[in-house]
Amino acid sequence: MSIVKSKILDQLTDNYPNFLRKDLEKALNLVLDEIARALSKQQNVEIRGFGTFKIKKQRARIGRNPKDGSRIEIPAKNTIQWKMSKQLFKLLNNESNNNK
Repeated sequence: MSIVKSKILDQLTDNYPNFLRKDLEKALNLVLDEIARALSKQQNVEIRGFGTFKIKKQRARIGRNPKDGSRIEIPAKNTIQWKMSKQLFKLLNNESNNNK
């Protein structure tokens, strides 16, 4: 099961009933837009207690078309590398050890 933005918004609405849903949605969109903006400017994003997003450059390479086996050139591109914080790592591992 995965969590989508609408579920996060539902949880925020439940936890903060004094705020209007549209205001919480604006705040959530603002946070996500700022993360995307910083990454598009090649800046790292660190959210303490959660993790760090970094830009990783993949070099150009030669690949193969799976349909016919012909060689194709795959251009260089930027991808996102995410590393979880130690706090999140401990939380995930403690929960998985307790569930066994």
